Amino acid sequence: MIAETVPKDASDVLMAKGAAALHEARRNAQRVKLDEFAPDLSAALDGIRNFLLRYVVFPSEAHGYAVTLWIAHTWVLDAFDFTPYLHVCSPVKRCGKSTLLDCLRLLTVKPWLVVRPSEAVLFRKIAQDRPTLLLDEVDTIFSAKGDDNEGTRAVLNAGFERRATVPRCAPNTHAVVDFSVFCAKAIAGIGRLPDTVADRAIPIVLARRARTHHIEKFRARQVAPLAEPLTESLRKWAENPTTIGILQDARPAVPDELRDRQADICEPLLAIADLAGGHWRELARRSLVELCTGTEAQDENAGTKLLAAFRDIFREKQTDRIATKEALEALIARDDDSPWASMWERDVASGNVRGPAARLAKLLKPFSIAATTIRLDDGNTPKGYKTAQFEEAWARYLA
Repeated sequence: MIAETVPKDASDVLMAKGAAALHEARRNAQRVKLDEFAPDLSAALDGIRNFLLRYVVFPSEAHGYAVTLWIAHTWVLDAFDFTPYLHVCSPVKRCGKSTLLDCLRLLTVKPWLVVRPSEAVLFRKIAQDRPTLLLDEVDTIFSAKGDDNEGTRAVLNAGFERRATVPRCAPNTHAVVDFSVFCAKAIAGIGRLPDTVADRAIPIVLARRARTHHIEKFRARQVAPLAEPLTESLRKWAENPTTIGILQDARPAVPDELRDRQADICEPLLAIADLAGGHWRELARRSLVELCTGTEAQDENAGTKLLAAFRDIFREKQTDRIATKEALEALIARDDDSPWASMWERDVASGNVRGPAARLAKLLKPFSIAATTIRLDDGNTPKGYKTAQFEEAWARYLA
């Protein structure tokens, strides 16, 4: 009797079908588990957001939703290959950054609130404990006087990706150690970040609260007991045997408005929102699109481009000062992919300089650069800018 054989191609097809069926069965089983605790996760997220709103005034509801999902993702970081940084910033002091960091300290897993840690401490702490890094006064790291913070910059440039490491020589030996720098990170400070770091972050831009905004005073001893039930609910969710597997297999729909890098860092938050279900699915996507592509994000990108453009203009004209009108005309005339022509050309050509000048001033304001009266070679004294006003920002934000 001749044994029947299955052609190799047919065998491959059968194996593929079997694998697909097994995968689908696994996903169906996970969906059942998901349905079991989705209401609890949704309630936990609602509770965390309400907790934040008691002590922090956010400019829009998008900020509260994004911060809440970011907090949840710190508890299940093992499920993800990327982590979004939370960039808590403001143009001036007393806008609530410290209070928000205090809230994160109560709500995240293994929080580590620190200011300007040494390079050795930072590398070893992350590699050994994988904490939730709450790094305050990050603006000092990227200041003109921050040249001794190269190690911290390396952590922020690389540490959003699980597989990233930074090599360093081990003390008292010639051995090279590849330090893992992957952990959840919230960074706070005044002003902007370099593009390489901002590209990995969700901007949470706070403003000084108005008199009409009523929030409770943050008193750590009184607030901590209120946070404990919230963290306990996140702990139980994170320790559920099915949670990490479901999130690892998740492939959440990413809004088309997000670029590739933004999609990478936002995917963990979207996966958690989908797991929670209900209103969190839609609000998570709406919030992340608003924060990652809205006016604040566009202004941050435009601001660094503007700094680079001014540096080039001063060099090309071989001058240390320029009138606002001349600066606008030079920006419009630039032959690159910058947005200045589309923003200002029509107004400037028609003689309306006031509007573009105000917009220019708004873009430069976060860098502590403002138009001032300057004296030109011909004796005129228009409003304009000097190179001395830009030197700190150039050193801080441009490579």
